[in-house]
Amino acid sequence: MKKILIVSDNEFLNLLYVMNLEVYLAVNTTLVFSVAGAIEALKSKEKFDLILTLEIVNKEATPKSLENHLKSFGLKIPMIITGASQDELIGQNIFGVIGKFNIQGILKTSAKILGITAKQMAELDVGAYYPVSIPPLLGFSKAPCQIFTQNEKSYKSLVRSDDPMGDLLVDLNKKGIQQVFVNSKDRLVITNKMSLTLIEKITASLKNLDGTPVEKKVQALSDGYEFAAANLFSSDEIKQQMQEIATASGKVMQDVAKDSASVKSLLAVMMSNRDGYIFTHSMIVSYVAYHMIKNVTWGGEGQVEKINFVLFFHDIFLAPIYLKHPELKIESALLENSKLDEKEKDIVLNHAKLAAELVVGYKRCPMGADILIKQHHGMKKGKGFVKFYMEDLSPLSKIILIAEMFVEELMKSQEEKIPFNAKLVIPKLISEFKSPSYTKMVQSLVNVPL
Repeated sequence: MKKILIVSDNEFLNLLYVMNLEVYLAVNTTLVFSVAGAIEALKSKEKFDLILTLEIVNKEATPKSLENHLKSFGLKIPMIITGASQDELIGQNIFGVIGKFNIQGILKTSAKILGITAKQMAELDVGAYYPVSIPPLLGFSKAPCQIFTQNEKSYKSLVRSDDPMGDLLVDLNKKGIQQVFVNSKDRLVITNKMSLTLIEKITASLKNLDGTPVEKKVQALSDGYEFAAANLFSSDEIKQQMQEIATASGKVMQDVAKDSASVKSLLAVMMSNRDGYIFTHSMIVSYVAYHMIKNVTWGGEGQVEKINFVLFFHDIFLAPIYLKHPELKIESALLENSKLDEKEKDIVLNHAKLAAELVVGYKRCPMGADILIKQHHGMKKGKGFVKFYMEDLSPLSKIILIAEMFVEELMKSQEEKIPFNAKLVIPKLISEFKSPSYTKMVQSLVNVPL
């Protein structure tokens, strides 16, 4: 059986990587939480066929350290870097997979490197019982399916599906038992339930951030956003539960806006986290919109929460495109970009409509959130990009439009490494929007701390 060394300090990814690799590729995994732990594992008697690592683990650039170690000891173990800036080969025996939560991409690249074909997996005789590592199962409060222990050649039921597991698995782990077993037909059930458990865990982590630094809040938001973007085409059950992440995220986004002294300080956090353009853009728009709403007479906490819910989803269908093409920036320019194929351009054209259709299916969707998502580029039906801004949009749609355009100008300055001058940008936006109702809102941008 092939062996994979996983290097990750992200509790959500730890669960996801171990479970999916073991279930879908029938491999053994060893999980470590640091570069030092990885090097120790590589020095042991275990022989690994593949290393799967995040780009940054405990604030250390992991791939470089591991590459140096492998070269020093003459080891030729292939390495996959998740969250890398591009897919495919990025160095000698080093591969990248865009998106840390991109499980399909990770499985596909791992299988290719290990020489595991879809036909081999389909023909694999896994027997009546399938081994599963204990650590990822510790993430479940209730058993995802019936779980067994092995005693010589017989199997004994440890816990039934949906029964509380308590400390049963912890006790086994303490005794040095690393695996339990499930009925082979249940092994794919576990991965689906793992995604639902991750939604619960990500939501709980977002609700438990009081008093934590902005950096930690942004990281938690980034995990929630990436997970949601990676599961846009999952089961209906998973898509329904994603609303919980979005609702919890909206409140944290508001806290980040309150806690950040300026746009510049928040942008510095986003850049140090190496978050993608879409998430960074949404967070800065949230900050700008918060300060705009604070300074209009009809503004309040309810509007801020609704706008943040909208901002979580408004560009989510663009996230895979920006992951694939990290050099891309301004949305309205995407339709003219030769790097995008026709299918991607169709998504760009309709991304507001698609996101509105996603949220309208939620049982507790904030009233009117789908309309705001449709209108966030000024088009009432959510298709395309407006050239002349209509007067009869909702006030919150106008806030989002103005905040987005302001942030695009800000990020252009950042990209071109020139100072951002609000005194030049605000008159430019007033001339762009023209209508008096927009002008008043544009003028509120003077209250945004830069």
